[in-house]
Amino acid sequence: MARDSGLPIVFLLPGSVGYGRSLAGLAAAMAGAARIVPIRYPDLRTMLAGGESLAAMADDAMEQIRRKQPSGPVRLLGHSLGGAVAFEVAGRLLASGRSVRFLGILDTSILGERSEYRETVFRTLQRIRASQVSAARMACRALAKVATALGCEALLARIVDRKGASQFNATRFRITLELQEVLRARAFFRWLDQPKASLPLAATLFRCARKDMPQHLGWEGMFARLEVTAIDGGHIDLIMEPHLTRNHPLIEAAIVGSYAPAEIAPRGLAS
Repeated sequence: MARDSGLPIVFLLPGSVGYGRSLAGLAAAMAGAARIVPIRYPDLRTMLAGGESLAAMADDAMEQIRRKQPSGPVRLLGHSLGGAVAFEVAGRLLASGRSVRFLGILDTSILGERSEYRETVFRTLQRIRASQVSAARMACRALAKVATALGCEALLARIVDRKGASQFNATRFRITLELQEVLRARAFFRWLDQPKASLPLAATLFRCARKDMPQHLGWEGMFARLEVTAIDGGHIDLIMEPHLTRNHPLIEAAIVGSYAPAEIAPRGLAS
C-alpha cells in the first residue's frame, strides 16, 4: 500500500478483523496525503504459540516499523483494537528514543464495553447492512467463540488444519479468520484490565456518535493533550461509504497538520 511518493509514512493499525477491504479503502482515499503502511498482526499459529497478547501485537508492529522506517518521526493511526495497539507502540517508540509525531485513534473505546450487549447487537447489524456478515460467517464466528470460551481454540485450529486439503477449504479459511478475530478481541479486553501509564504526547481521537458515552471514550488523562474530533457513521462503517467521503478529509487534515515543511515532497500534496 505504501507508494514511493515522497510523502511521510503513516502506519495503519487495524482492528481485530485485520487489514481488510474497508481499511484498504481508507488507505486508498488517503494516498494523496500520506504513504499508508498497514501493520500485520501475528497469525493464528503464532497466537496459539503464545503470541496472542496485545503486547505481542505491539512488539510485532515495532519490528515492522523498524524495517520500514528505521529513523525519523513516526505517525500511527489505529482503528478499534488498533487504537490500543497504537498506544502501546507509541510507548515503546518513546522509550526507545523515537519521536511520535502523530497518534490518531479511530473510535477506540477503553471503557470496557464488554457488558454492553446492545452495542454488540448494534455492531452486528451494522456488519449485516454493510454485507460484511453472511449466515456462514456467523456460524463460523459462533464456533470460534464457543471453542475459545471452552479453552479449545488450539483443538479447533488442529481440526481445521487437518481439513486443509479437503472440500472444506473455504470453511477452513473462514474459521481461521474468525478464530484470529476472537483471540485478538480477548487480548484487547485483557489489556483493558492492565495498568497503563500516560504518554507525554498529543493524540487525536476520531469519535463516532455513541449514546451515553463520554467524549473521550476513556482516553482522558492518557496523553499530555487529547483532541476529540467528531466523525460520521458508526464504529464499523466509519471507514465505508458514504461516511468515508466525509471522514477521510478530517483524518487527513489532522495528519497533514503534523508535517514539517522538510518532510513534504517538493511537488506538494496531491489535491
